[in-house]
Amino acid sequence: MQPSEKRLLLILCAALFVALNLFGLRALMLSRKRLAGDIAAAKSSLAEDRSWIEVGETLRPAGEWITAHPMPHLASDDASAGLLKEERDAAEAAGLKVTEENLTTPGETPYGQTAGVSVKLSGPFAGVVKFLFAIQTPTAWRVIEKLTLRSDTQPPNVVADLEIRQYFQQPSAPASNKP
Repeated sequence: MQPSEKRLLLILCAALFVALNLFGLRALMLSRKRLAGDIAAAKSSLAEDRSWIEVGETLRPAGEWITAHPMPHLASDDASAGLLKEERDAAEAAGLKVTEENLTTPGETPYGQTAGVSVKLSGPFAGVVKFLFAIQTPTAWRVIEKLTLRSDTQPPNVVADLEIRQYFQQPSAPASNKP
């Protein structure tokens, strides 16, 4: 081989060596970039999982309370009748006069069903407050959905227009033995 051919072969080998190293470096950089993306995704997933765990820990007392105070199992008519009776008893105990009451149509929620009553009461403001505390206890699964207070024609008295909801679950039907 001539010295110029040797030199040309050496230059060709050096160029080939540099090209292979550049391809290797590119592959290394791509794998490093992919690995950094995977690490970022794993950190994000871990942070999201950690937040769900924290939410679960935060809601644990609520779950324990719901387990200790389960929603009542009632038929729809029994729930409406019971709510009407509770509303009348609480109004009488608070010294309020029931001027109007209407049962509302039962509703569905993701957790159970609701029975409702729309009622107008008149009497002293202190009686309305006493009524609200008596009717809306968490363990009874009742809530006040709407409340409007206005002055009555007799000054110390007020007129309260409200809607009360009772949450309940239908009792489970016994299994039938049909062949």
